Amino acid sequence: MTLIPTLAVVAILAAACSSDTATAEQTATTAAPATTEAPTTAAPTTEAPTTAAAETTTEAPEPGLDVEALTADVQTALASWRELNGAPGTSLALVLADDTVIEVADGLVDMQADEPVTTDSYFRIGSISKSMTSAVVLQLVDEGLIDLDAPVRTYIDGWLGDYEYADEITIRQLMNHTNGLVEYALDPSFFIFAGQRLDDDLEPEEIIDWLSEQKPLFAPGEEYSYETGGFLTLGRVIEVVTGNEAVDEINQRLFDAAGADDIYLPPDEFPPNPVVNGYGRGLMYLASFGLIGRTDETGLMINGEPVADVYELPQDVLQSAGWTGGGIEAQLESVAEVMEVMFDGTVLNDAQIAEMTAPTLDSNYGLGIDTREQDGVLVYSHGGGVPGFRSQAGYFPSADISYAFSASLIPLPVGGGVGEMQAALIDVLREYELIA
Repeated sequence: MTLIPTLAVVAILAAACSSDTATAEQTATTAAPATTEAPTTAAPTTEAPTTAAAETTTEAPEPGLDVEALTADVQTALASWRELNGAPGTSLALVLADDTVIEVADGLVDMQADEPVTTDSYFRIGSISKSMTSAVVLQLVDEGLIDLDAPVRTYIDGWLGDYEYADEITIRQLMNHTNGLVEYALDPSFFIFAGQRLDDDLEPEEIIDWLSEQKPLFAPGEEYSYETGGFLTLGRVIEVVTGNEAVDEINQRLFDAAGADDIYLPPDEFPPNPVVNGYGRGLMYLASFGLIGRTDETGLMINGEPVADVYELPQDVLQSAGWTGGGIEAQLESVAEVMEVMFDGTVLNDAQIAEMTAPTLDSNYGLGIDTREQDGVLVYSHGGGVPGFRSQAGYFPSADISYAFSASLIPLPVGGGVGEMQAALIDVLREYELIA
């Protein structure tokens, strides 16, 4: 059927996100056969002209801190990073220890309309959503409503049906990716399943039912393998133990606590304005045109190669399949504000943070968060990769600084990924002695 190849796009679905600073870009290019990979060595230029916007909200700036100069330097770092990777649009927000908020943006909302991105633009942040779901689960653990080491079936009767290990998989194993479930967003048989209803929302139960029919990768607890179905299940567990919709619990416990007014969880709620246009290269371009016989009439090019505007595809599946595992749409300031309250003592206490950030097996991943050092600086972070968007958000515990940024291109080219932006941000913060 003609719709099935389109779902190759969903191979980089809201679920196909990464905690790692590089894995999502690598997944997006290596998931396709080598013959479909687009070269990444072209000169890092884009036909989209550079535009810029910066905004600073200051409550009580650090003594002696030149906020205007810092904002300008962050703007320069973001613009340089965008030029390096060719992303049409980018946005970045910082929340400093004194609650000073620095926001910058660069590029275009839509390559065909020449509309500039601003700090009010919305982006899809993908699996950064997993960190937020984890924070809510840890609150419910502290309240005695959830036991991390209890089997999932303690809360959802009959979960996964006749799946081999359905009785054994625990809440913790959903959160740290040691459950052995396959990653549905990278599985061809899932594309066939979802390709039959691109214009309809996918319910979490439909994806869980699909997972129940797959073979396990390994016995629970034996290995680490990143996946998303576990976080859809956690959304349902939140609803079972609280009696409320997951979106309402996440809003009340996280978004409201952070004062984050511009962050939403589709398909339960949507931003007042659509997200910026996201663009796909390589496999995503091939899936959007060549594989289904569509003709590329736009001729959009980035870094000397053609790209597809993901917004021209049906959005229903793209906005529903990620849910509590990768569905959030937001302005980047709100994302940074939520990351701050998750780790500054507002939402989680020290014991909960220690639980969340403790590494699993031989990975850097804890319970919905990645913990590692970059350039000698400890950072709790999570990446996100969805069709058209690559994002990263994190928190520097030594400095009490949170950040979030997103770009409207996936995969980002080698050498121009989210790790490079995070490194550039660390350099700027060090220059202003905000981080050691």
